[in-house]
Amino acid sequence: MGNNLPSKTISALLESDSRLAAKNGILHGLVVAAGRNDSLDVHWSWGSASVHPNAAPMRKNSIFDVASITKAVATTSAYGVCIDNGLLDPDSPVSRYLPGIGEFEGSSIQVRDLATHCSGYDNHKFTSSEPDQLVHDAVTAPPQWPHRERFVYSCRNFIVLGHLVEKLSGEDLPSFCRQHLFDPLVMKDTRFGPVLSELDRVVPTQVPAGTIADEQARKVAHAIGNAGLFSTAGDLSLFCRMILSGGWSGNLQILKDETLQWLMKECSPHRLPRRSFGWDMRSCSECTQRPTGLSDSAIGHGGWTGHSLWIDPVLNAYIIILTNRTHMPGNPENYESSMLFRARIGGILISPMTGTLGSHPALSTN
Repeated sequence: MGNNLPSKTISALLESDSRLAAKNGILHGLVVAAGRNDSLDVHWSWGSASVHPNAAPMRKNSIFDVASITKAVATTSAYGVCIDNGLLDPDSPVSRYLPGIGEFEGSSIQVRDLATHCSGYDNHKFTSSEPDQLVHDAVTAPPQWPHRERFVYSCRNFIVLGHLVEKLSGEDLPSFCRQHLFDPLVMKDTRFGPVLSELDRVVPTQVPAGTIADEQARKVAHAIGNAGLFSTAGDLSLFCRMILSGGWSGNLQILKDETLQWLMKECSPHRLPRRSFGWDMRSCSECTQRPTGLSDSAIGHGGWTGHSLWIDPVLNAYIIILTNRTHMPGNPENYESSMLFRARIGGILISPMTGTLGSHPALSTN
């Protein structure tokens, strides 16, 4: 499919489901991409990027606030670079690198505990209006439970991880990611917000185009590791292809293969939900945005603003779904329905690679 257009059957399914999702208040538009390590096979857009205050069509090169996909694409990959350069042992206590880290008495949080969301932190949102104070509070406040006792998805884990990358590298997170990841991969439209240029291409969320949707990331004067990255489906495809190529982009090695394999391997404690270092590996029954048809080795991540990204090394396939879920008048309760929709769209996109049509139930017309 050299023109990046889906087959007529796939295109018809994508369009009918997207129209129904728009009718049900899940989105106004979306961009999807899918391919393998050496190809972008599908790159498709539909609907509106913006409906208020001005209407604008969705385009294949529309720029999205990818929200928590920041955690996986930027912060986790930055850790891979740190490991490659001998700056970090992920099994070391965080206190080795951040002596002021808040810890539960008798419990020593390891770096991988932050990346698998079993550090003992709850998902408390820090609200200090002083940017440096917000990060300081996230690093130093004690956890609520001993580490590895339970899984609780928490943005705080990646605020701490982003701060740690800066301490290890001596660079701010955007500069580090740009130098070691985005520029080498020629991800020209990928940057940390706020975005101040090309706003006609930027998809608004519940806040104006270019403004970071995540409140904590928006408050801090510099980028943090939990959210705030802006990107396109095309740029994210370049990232996924590098992952599926063992860390290589053409003749350029971005991440060492052994480091990449470690990052993609399940490393959460036994009996807790399956996570790799920074990525989700849970089953469809535990993760409603996960498409059917993926292998047990697939890694993925979602974004609160309405996105899903999955990479499957067994199938040698990736799928990217970017929507404007939160750009909806009246803020409808569409979080769960958006995840189910993205799972179904992902199943449709993966079906040519598996020989089966995605089997998530069709969206309700009610």
